[in-house]
Formats: sequence, structure tokens, C-alpha cells
Amino acid sequence: MPESDRAAVVTGGGSGIGLAIARHLVGEGMDVVAADRDPAVLGEARAVLDATDGGKAVVVEADIGIQEGAARAIGCAIEQFGRIDLLVNNAAVHPLELLEDHDIGTWHETFRVNLDGTLMCAQAALPHMKAQGGGTIVNMGSVSGRVPYATGGAYAASKAAIEMLTKVLAIEAGPHGVTVNCIAPGSIRHRPGDEARDSGPPRGIPIGRRGNTADVAHLVSYLASDAARYMTGAVIVLDGGATAGRDRG
Repeated sequence: MPESDRAAVVTGGGSGIGLAIARHLVGEGMDVVAADRDPAVLGEARAVLDATDGGKAVVVEADIGIQEGAARAIGCAIEQFGRIDLLVNNAAVHPLELLEDHDIGTWHETFRVNLDGTLMCAQAALPHMKAQGGGTIVNMGSVSGRVPYATGGAYAASKAAIEMLTKVLAIEAGPHGVTVNCIAPGSIRHRPGDEARDSGPPRGIPIGRRGNTADVAHLVSYLASDAARYMTGAVIVLDGGATAGRDRG
């Protein structure tokens, strides 16, 4: 199917990695809904996507951590483009608190957005994908869900849960032609000025650099392509080799 006949929803699409994914997909000719709960970033996102040649793009304000918001994000694609072929569950929050002192409200908010939002967007998208005879869901995990760090307990736990959610969704959706995979990024530079703050090649990353948003966007594009139609239930670690092991020296 030509890219111009395909539509995607990217959550957390107003900035950072989400906006980079949305922009990349538009550049490839897909029609894209960039959903974000932060109205402050949506105006800039609209300008960026409107300036990108390729498919059509719309932005929508939606808190995907509640059913109404998840339904709004998916419904926007159906209303604007008549279909949804790709769902990228990218929206996330990332608090930093020691578990001993963790505010339970912050803990619940992390799971509400990161995990519940992923589930509810998939629930809203799957009936449309099944009716179309297929589709792709890409969930955003993290290497933190495999190799956690102090103060990142809520984020790490939510991302580990997303990996298992991905596998169950893949089992259930596979017979309907829907693939479900998870990308687990490592250190990705996604804020303005990130690269300028690097003092040199990072330690512990064999490939010799931190990742960038294009690395993630290209992988999303691959997973949504016909070349990946036999890949489902997979967790793809995208970290430059950081979690592959360590140098013997």
C-alpha cells in the first residue's frame, strides 16, 4: 500500500522523540496525527509538520492516560483520514525519586500515562485495524526496563511492564494481521542543545555516540513497513550496544 494511503497516530507527538517520529513519517508520505496533552508544544509541532513535505498532518490535544483522551487521539485519525495503520505509543512521563521516598501519586501518574495510556490507545485502535485486515502497533519501552538505575524505579517498572504488554498484544492481535513490537531505546539525545553538552564520546556505548531521534524514527518506519510483516512480539534494544555487555578491560 502506498504511504499516501496510510495513516498513523503518534502519542507524545508534540515534542522530542514523538515529534521526530511524526515528522519522519510525514516525510515518507504517511498521514499523521500527533497527539499530546501539552497545548504549549502543539503550536510548534503543527508548524514543524506543516513545513514537512509529504503526507498530511494534524495535531490534537489529548491525555492518553484516560479513555476519553485515548479515544480522541485514535478518533482523530479515523475522522481525518478514514483509517489507522500505525499506532506509536510514545507518550511517557519520567519522574526521578528514590523508591523509599516515592510519592504514591507520582508513581500512579507514571503508570497511568506510560502503561495505561499504551493499553487504552491499543484498545481504541485495534477494532479499526482488525476491520481493515491489519495494522502495526509500536510501543516505546526503554533499556531502563531491563537495566534500571537508582531514582528511576517507577519509570523502569512501567517500561518493563510495557514489554510484557507488547508480547500479549502480539499474541492476541496476530491472527487479525496486526503486528505489535516494542522499541527499547537507550540514551537518545532529543532536547535542543543535547549534543553541545556532550564533552566527548560517551563511556559504555560501544558504537561511540549517543542515539538521536532519527535512529528511533527510522526503526519505527521499518516496523511499519511490509519488510517487517513477520516480526511481532519483539523487543528491539536500540542503545548502541550499551547493554550488550562490557569491555573486559
